[in-house]
Amino acid sequence: MSRGRRLALAALAALACGGCGEVDEIVIAISTDLAVPKDFDVLQVQVFEGNQGKFNRPYRRLGGSDAEAQLPATLGFFSSDAGGESIRIKVAARNKDDVGPVRILREVVTTIPKDRVALLTVSLDFLCDGSGQAAGSDVERALCDEGQTCVAGACVSSEIDSSTLPDYSSRDVFGGGDGECFDVTTCFADATPAEVDTAGCTIAGDGAALRNVALETAGDDGICDGDEGDEDRRCLVALNADSDSGFRVGDDGRIQLPPAVCEQMAQKKIAAVLTAPATSCVQKTAGLPTCGPWLASRSEEP
Repeated sequence: MSRGRRLALAALAALACGGCGEVDEIVIAISTDLAVPKDFDVLQVQVFEGNQGKFNRPYRRLGGSDAEAQLPATLGFFSSDAGGESIRIKVAARNKDDVGPVRILREVVTTIPKDRVALLTVSLDFLCDGSGQAAGSDVERALCDEGQTCVAGACVSSEIDSSTLPDYSSRDVFGGGDGECFDVTTCFADATPAEVDTAGCTIAGDGAALRNVALETAGDDGICDGDEGDEDRRCLVALNADSDSGFRVGDDGRIQLPPAVCEQMAQKKIAAVLTAPATSCVQKTAGLPTCGPWLASRSEEP
């Protein structure tokens, strides 16, 4: 059990399992495609049961030697009544401190599952930059309406049926359970810009060959391959394969990107879409975190 999860269970007394038989638990796995601490350095997690706050914790100094959390971060919440409690989860990326500016907000409304440990993946991604705003130590929606949350730059329902969630396994969070990570700058060192069909927001695939896809941001967001001020520096955001928040290969063989990619290209927030064959590097997936000083190498089962 990770240090972060022990803190969560100790603080969430109303949902703590007191002498339960079967485990009724949901594990939240929090990740990002940005670079920490350059892009944000505070992770805030809040959990509500009804209108009552059950857990509120900022994790500061991300990416530093004294970081209060590493990424991916896992937090587990138990049931006190055989499962089924409805909870609302808010996860935010902030800067400077727990009342600092908010870059990204994800909200999920779900239930504690019964008789199992379920995995809920929550990703704080570049495409949802600007989705939250600070309200003192609280975080409010800045992009989506009530009942919605930002995923891949689009507002979708914040409700998730916990019965559809997979069982928790460290392999699905910590790089196959062995602490492996995806080196963005190395894996895209020889990447080439793709021609984007903006009508459907797709790019050409490569037949049966697997490919990796990244967004080159127009600013300095993402994982960069050089020092600040370098003329040829690129800052990249790697997309997850076979993911609603990343990319999928369609029946026609073309790679479907999130529509927000084309919208943000038109807004000059994204400079290019890059592709590289997944040969010397494996294909980037949600369960394979990016390498960096923020990386959590632990992979213990709960």
